Amino acid sequence: MLVKQLFVLASIGLAAVNAQNFQFKETYPEPYTVPKPKAEWLNLIKNAKITNAPPLTTTSSALVMPNNAAEDPYCTWSFSQCLGPDDVYTCPKGSWTVSFDDGPSEYTPKLLDFLKEKNEKVTFFVVGGQVLKYPETLKRAYDEGHEIAMHSWSHKNMATLTNEELVGELKWTELAIKEVIGVSPRYFRPPFGNIDNRVRDIIKALGFTPVIWSVDTNDWYLTEHADTFDSNWITGNVTQWAATAEGGNSLAHDLYEETVAASLDYIPVLADAFELKTVGECNTLSSYTNGNGTAINKPEASKSSSAVPTASETSKSQDDKDTSVKAQENADQESGASSHFVASSSAAALMVAAIAAVMAN
Repeated sequence: MLVKQLFVLASIGLAAVNAQNFQFKETYPEPYTVPKPKAEWLNLIKNAKITNAPPLTTTSSALVMPNNAAEDPYCTWSFSQCLGPDDVYTCPKGSWTVSFDDGPSEYTPKLLDFLKEKNEKVTFFVVGGQVLKYPETLKRAYDEGHEIAMHSWSHKNMATLTNEELVGELKWTELAIKEVIGVSPRYFRPPFGNIDNRVRDIIKALGFTPVIWSVDTNDWYLTEHADTFDSNWITGNVTQWAATAEGGNSLAHDLYEETVAASLDYIPVLADAFELKTVGECNTLSSYTNGNGTAINKPEASKSSSAVPTASETSKSQDDKDTSVKAQENADQESGASSHFVASSSAAALMVAAIAAVMAN
């Protein structure tokens, strides 16, 4: 009986650890929708020089290539892997950024436990709706030294949105993150890498920096093509990167149990071959701003390596890139508007209930 009671206590206690008890002050748009910006936010781009590139269109969630796509007049990464002069995408020789998109999620704590045990730091590109759902997980990641960055509010193709919609995507995501961790993120990774010069100009006008990636784990195949995709293929690719690449920035996801599990296998491979750093550390730039582009908490540059070259110092296309754009909408749709959002019940209350259950027996 005592063993059973202790098991109950441990199970409820684990739920208490994962409980989210943060209360937001702001009223936020419905998760995974394209949000309208606050009127005052539009003043931030009022006098900005923004490329006059027409928004792209989609059909069945896939990008429609315009007639001039081959010439790529607007440096659209989705079509040619074209990089703008300020795009961040890799790390200098001897360094590597392990980055995760689409979280935080219920599986992120397992990843954080592993990273804490290994004393490694990564960069999380988070989605607005997931921040509302798992604020305390986000706060834990920040408190434990991981870098928090933005991955949009709706998780749609950014180059298909209007200028005003782009402002809403960035500023609402920034605001949700800042409510939780107290600072505004500097870095923004567009979903699917869908960025052109118009999107870049708006990102810059708002004081942020765009981030792409140098290699893709394609870990999302583990959930969408589970019957044919072997997780060992990811570790095999990572092993090759570790043996041949000078440095890099790998794309992965912490939204699913399968993708987090895979990362626990390949992170040690990268850690053995490179010094793992966040995006900011690799580029000797601060990870956070005060919301209008002013840097704070600037990390010290590593003395063992130089800063990563900017995209303007590289070729237009990445020769080692073999990543296809997955132009589809996020499958994990959230519903319902968030007004004074409160996640699940108090961890303390759960612990009290657990203890009471044991004492009663």
